[in-house]
Amino acid sequence: MGISAAGLAALEEYGYMDTNSGLIHRVANYLAISPNDVINTGEFRRACIACNVDPDSFTQSDLDELQAILNRIT
Repeated sequence: MGISAAGLAALEEYGYMDTNSGLIHRVANYLAISPNDVINTGEFRRACIACNVDPDSFTQSDLDELQAILNRIT
């Protein structure tokens, strides 16, 4: 018996998967606790490193998705 598609989606949404979307969610969940309204480059890079995500691997599309997730969860 395996994990359902819904279960996999939930794991990805909470950042427990090493898929591209999972990594973006991992950083978003970390940044969501920031008291700052605007996330600067330094804070973004620190969040990525804390989440074991390469900040230089983010494309503009990834950053747009990150912003959309942060807008939704904060």
